Amino acid sequence: MDTARNKQTHELVEAEELWSMETVDSAAYICRGCPTQVFPASYDKANNKKRPYFTLGPVNKHVDCDVDGEEKVVERAKKDRIGTPEGFPLPFPNKLTLTDERPAQPDGDELQGGHGDGRASTRGAKDGTAPRKHHGHTVKTIRPACRAFINFPYDRSTLPLEIPGVTGNTYAKIFEYLGSKKPEHFKSPTRLYYAAIRWTAAPIPEESHCDLTLNAGEWDEEKGGYKAMSRVRVHWTEWSKSRRDTFMREFNTTREEAKEKAKTNKQVKGWIFFVGSQDEADPGLFHVHNHRLICCLEAEMIWTSKK
Repeated sequence: MDTARNKQTHELVEAEELWSMETVDSAAYICRGCPTQVFPASYDKANNKKRPYFTLGPVNKHVDCDVDGEEKVVERAKKDRIGTPEGFPLPFPNKLTLTDERPAQPDGDELQGGHGDGRASTRGAKDGTAPRKHHGHTVKTIRPACRAFINFPYDRSTLPLEIPGVTGNTYAKIFEYLGSKKPEHFKSPTRLYYAAIRWTAAPIPEESHCDLTLNAGEWDEEKGGYKAMSRVRVHWTEWSKSRRDTFMREFNTTREEAKEKAKTNKQVKGWIFFVGSQDEADPGLFHVHNHRLICCLEAEMIWTSKK
């Protein structure tokens, strides 16, 4: 599980957040869809190479909860549209907030679940009635939205999404792919950009920022290589050392995850997502300041009619 709930506040917690915590309370989390305790795993930066996650452990089982069934729905979503005008069969982010306030759950996703006790509805599986539909919830970082973008490729044009300062109201309109083309200035230079990570290019950290090379830019057909490669400049002067280390950990972990999975699936890549602005002088340079607006994930990206 890549998310869980804080047992006391019921706020959603992304597994990657465990990297930046000074101490991790192993008894502080429950499943995001039911009151069953889950345990943080693979979060020790000194010993674990994998990305953090939450696990039920050897004994616990979900209680009246459909979280385990989501994997099958996601598999179906990567082949066809799963949303309907009545709603969406799985929880999804529809709004990003950059405040420190607890995000709201507009339709009672997971937390209420129609029961009021933290359990997710499984009516369709239990008694043959129509399953509850979801209409989106608020998140505090872009990572959950990026996972939804990866998992629901055929629903990108209809799934609503709102990000402060970014033009667009659906996943398809907000996400902007940076590929092998000559960089040009966009009409709206602040977007949620995404591009493949350049495996062979190491990050260049400085005191004030860190430059990351993307597998994107102007392609030279004759030479079979890039004339110039696009870059992301992460301005981290105001970030704590822990926050900087956590970001570098996520970037490098994503590269390693992608390299390993690419041995059996050549379509898997490491991806970097960021809400950034284009440099006024160099359209191939992008600037990011807020740690909530950048993340890295490995995935096989599925293209539909619109990237």
